[in-house]
Amino acid sequence: MDMRCIVSFWVVVVLALCIPGAARGQADPYWLKSWNNALKSRPDTLASIGRIAAADEPGIPLEIHGRVFLPDGGTPAGGIVVHAYHRDWDGLDFGPGDSTLDTWRLQGWARTDSDGRFEFRTVRPAPDHLGREGAHIHFTLESSDLGRQWVPTVYFSDDPLVSQRIRQASTRAGEFGWVLQAVERDGAQHLDLKIRLKEKGDF
Repeated sequence: MDMRCIVSFWVVVVLALCIPGAARGQADPYWLKSWNNALKSRPDTLASIGRIAAADEPGIPLEIHGRVFLPDGGTPAGGIVVHAYHRDWDGLDFGPGDSTLDTWRLQGWARTDSDGRFEFRTVRPAPDHLGREGAHIHFTLESSDLGRQWVPTVYFSDDPLVSQRIRQASTRAGEFGWVLQAVERDGAQHLDLKIRLKEKGDF
């Protein structure tokens, strides 16, 4: 191979590794398809308390108590749209066989109140049905000023499938960590979550 070709090849490789690609920060196309289909069922009016799983959904009752802050970490962010979804008691996202639906089966919407607070009523998700990762909950935020943003995936501290790497990263985030302890109270488990918005949107 000509030396110029070799040099050109390695220049391309280095640039590809060092320069953020256009796709970095963009949504995965399969996720984006589910998101766009989820938007079709978004209620016209949103309250600060929403529901992810129906009241008769099998599983351990779970209540999520969240509060969203502006990027400064101290100012409550009111009027933020919160979308959440998670697996069901069988560890499935998209219905029987994980293939019958075009968006997440258990999902919900809320809007933060003037103090940045929101709640979701649901059931505790199970780990992935193939045992690939621990039980978790996904959140996406929409802000008129700061765009659409992904929140770090929320895990349960008592789940042995949560890796040490994830636990350590959560600990470094301090009060905005995402590996959370579920507390038993009034016949349900409760999670308390604090979210800090980023300076700009993700997608």
